[in-house]
Amino acid sequence: MYKRIAAIAATIFSIATSIGQTDPSPNREWDQAKAIAFALENNADLRAARLSIELAESRLARTGIRSNPTMIIEYSSDFLFNDEGEHTLGVGFMQKFPLANRLKLAKAVSRVDIAKAKAEVRIQEIAIAHSINEVALELQVNDTRRASLGRLLSKSEEIAFFIQSRVSFGEYSQLEANQATLEARSLAQEINQLSDERNHLLHALEPLLGLKAEKEMSFIEIKEIDLSDDSLLYEDSIFDRHPEFQLATLEAYSAEAEIALAESENWEDVTARLFWENERSVDEPNGLGTDRFIGVGLSIPLPLRKKGELRAREQRIARDQSHMKAAAIRLRVQHEIEHARHEMDDLRKSIHSYRKEVIELAEQQLEETQAAHQKGQVSFVTLMDVQRQLLEIEHNHLDTLEFFARARQKLEIALLKSPGLSQ
Repeated sequence: MYKRIAAIAATIFSIATSIGQTDPSPNREWDQAKAIAFALENNADLRAARLSIELAESRLARTGIRSNPTMIIEYSSDFLFNDEGEHTLGVGFMQKFPLANRLKLAKAVSRVDIAKAKAEVRIQEIAIAHSINEVALELQVNDTRRASLGRLLSKSEEIAFFIQSRVSFGEYSQLEANQATLEARSLAQEINQLSDERNHLLHALEPLLGLKAEKEMSFIEIKEIDLSDDSLLYEDSIFDRHPEFQLATLEAYSAEAEIALAESENWEDVTARLFWENERSVDEPNGLGTDRFIGVGLSIPLPLRKKGELRAREQRIARDQSHMKAAAIRLRVQHEIEHARHEMDDLRKSIHSYRKEVIELAEQQLEETQAAHQKGQVSFVTLMDVQRQLLEIEHNHLDTLEFFARARQKLEIALLKSPGLSQ
């Protein structure tokens, strides 16, 4: 069992410490992987959490040490009674020796505590990585929306410029020109709002990375959401690096060690004593005489009351609970992976179909309507309606892309595949 504990602890610790050294300077363009790697080194909460490992190691160093020996000095005299000069002087040493390997078992418990501390730190690392993933996804969705609106803005400005150029010829009224300009400015304002939201998201990243508030950040723009199939599938090996599952397993091991330790408490310490005595006493008819003794003593407790049984019973329940918790985590992770995978597949099909059957047709419709409007074949109102229709279609498409990106993120979280997070 102890070898298994050591293997789990080594795996968790190697994962937690295998992140490469990062450039501490925030004056650079960040991406998702760089941000996560930097946060794992510099996040203030993580640095504090890692001290729990040192604390557990310190506890191990002081666990299993025998109690100090006790020095005993005894003196007795009859001067308050017969006052015949009788007295006794004794010097001895006493040492307690625990039975049933109690000290060794206590060390086993402390070793599991170290492994648990490492697993808990790893859980916090993954939680911070997931928080950064969430912000990075929001940034990517924001960039994708701004890019899409930018393309529509370009078309709107082209239309507005054309109409304004024809006002002086009497082909359009100034009212129509103003309306076209208003449509373009409305899109520009929406893009500006998205830019402000992006800045707010960047500020939300700063505490996660351990940066000061006055630092300025630049995060790489990703204007397209990746729809590729990376074959992110469920594998049993995920549980070899899944810290929640490993922590539940370690808690079961810890309960096993606590059971053995509790049962060892049925036997209290054996006490050994080594002593020397000098006795001055009256020995008739010779009078005062001196007797000297060297001896040993042994005190053996009797296990009449099994004090450790109740605590052992509690730990057996805790062990069974931990096994059930590990099984529940395994089942939950399997369902999360399969659900996210199916959701991604369905959304990917929907996105490809929507692009081919709706967006391409709507873009073609706008180009043809714009050309027809320039020739005077359709009204300005019709042109604006077609443009608004394309804008609504683009918004719906971006919503579906966002749903896909979030499903992909859920799958990466379940598989512990976040960029920058050591596997």
